[in-house]
Amino acid sequence: MCAAPSELTRAGFALPRLAKSLAARTPTTILVLNSSALGKKPPASSVVKPGAKSAAEKDATPRSFPSFIEETLRARYPEGGIVLTTRNQPRATAETILAGLPRMLDETRPALMIWQTGTYDAILGADTSAFSDAVNTGIDFAHDAGADVIIVSPQYSPRTAFAFDVAPYTNALRWTARSSGVPFFDRYDIMRFWEDEGIFDLEAARPSPSLFEDVHRCIGRLLVGMIVDGVNIRTAGSP
Repeated sequence: MCAAPSELTRAGFALPRLAKSLAARTPTTILVLNSSALGKKPPASSVVKPGAKSAAEKDATPRSFPSFIEETLRARYPEGGIVLTTRNQPRATAETILAGLPRMLDETRPALMIWQTGTYDAILGADTSAFSDAVNTGIDFAHDAGADVIIVSPQYSPRTAFAFDVAPYTNALRWTARSSGVPFFDRYDIMRFWEDEGIFDLEAARPSPSLFEDVHRCIGRLLVGMIVDGVNIRTAGSP
């Protein structure tokens, strides 16, 4: 179900800071930064209620890809002390994120930052050059704070394609990631591949109840594959 072209899922670049943290068997934090959320109210079944939740409530809450990443990486690196933390910045462009990013990195001290960005920039029609510059600066902030980076493109959605075009921002992310030497997870092309191949029906008027979680499980699984690939790549001069 989670098949995708290998050229879209290979790391291409090493993740030396994450590899070092895992090898040291010390607590390893992975920060998932979502600056693409639109701030919409989730469906009733997925609202996270304050306080303790019953088993039924937990079962009714769809899981998103960060939880699958944490679960799978903990199984693969049982002594790596992996903790995953998610920070959502609704309706924030990449440039807006920069103001608070150094503090966020200082608070969480991640060995890896997975940054989803570009959707709100596309909605606003932000200048792609300024967008690229902001992403590049964010990558530099993360590296200076001791964190590797994986850049994640906006998702593909046939339902919103008519309203705004994310393709220029996905292309900008691809080149920015390459020039900065960090892995790029092309979620847009992966999801479009799934739609074209009939793996998931992303255009269904009445999607299956499990569609959200199934898609996120696959994204999480493929991201873990990219992370492992990046950890296993030896950097120049390493033994």
